Amino acid sequence: MRDSPTAPAPSSHIQRALTLSAALSIAVALVPDSPALTLAGGIALLVVTLVAARRPSPAVLRLVLCCDLVALLFSLYVFAGFPPALITTLFVVAPAAVGWVLHRRGLLRPVAPWLRWGRLTAGGTALLIAVVLTSVAGLYLWTLIEDPNLSEFLDQVRNASPWVAFAAILGFAIVNSAWEELLFRGVLQTELGNTWGIHPALVIGSVAFGISHANGIPSGPLGIAMALTWGYLLGLIRQRTGGIGYPFLAHVAADATIGLLIYLQL
Repeated sequence: MRDSPTAPAPSSHIQRALTLSAALSIAVALVPDSPALTLAGGIALLVVTLVAARRPSPAVLRLVLCCDLVALLFSLYVFAGFPPALITTLFVVAPAAVGWVLHRRGLLRPVAPWLRWGRLTAGGTALLIAVVLTSVAGLYLWTLIEDPNLSEFLDQVRNASPWVAFAAILGFAIVNSAWEELLFRGVLQTELGNTWGIHPALVIGSVAFGISHANGIPSGPLGIAMALTWGYLLGLIRQRTGGIGYPFLAHVAADATIGLLIYLQL
């Protein structure tokens, strides 16, 4: 089902400020390999949560509580050494489970748009194909331009057979794409759209997505710009199709490309 074009009810300045702050705080908290930023983002989210609790709004509370949960799980990986595979899996399971419980019990409804798959239209199909092709080509060109050292990412597949390596790459692509789409195109885009409107939500969400990939692949200023632009395009797919399913497929294609580029450096 496609998102309704009807504009959300007017939100107060404080509601908009809280959702904006939460989106940027979780993006900072999720920057890889930067415990200081994870701590700073977590503290900022705590402040936002305290303010949101004093000025309750369903859209704000849905967004803030989900960001709190993701930040807490990521902190367990950064500061307590929890296995990355476990945390990544919990990123998918925990917000989805909490959202389902809240929706079933009638608390802070509606959260169903977070998990909606969506439906392809002719324009959505063309956009999906274009984003997949350009993301694959862009990632390949980035490796040629930047010539990055990806050796730190190779240990998991260095001694694996091609079939095992392929399964590992595909598994990573599916799970990583699932939690990032649930958070950025599911929770953030939905609730930012409820408070800011869809076009500002696309911009804010893409900026948050770019920040969170500051130390990822692709990395550096060019990588951040690529992730920001890509996040905006994924947000457009979500808006055109009315769900996170097709952005998820585009994301899987890009993450699988990253895995293959890493494997080919062996």
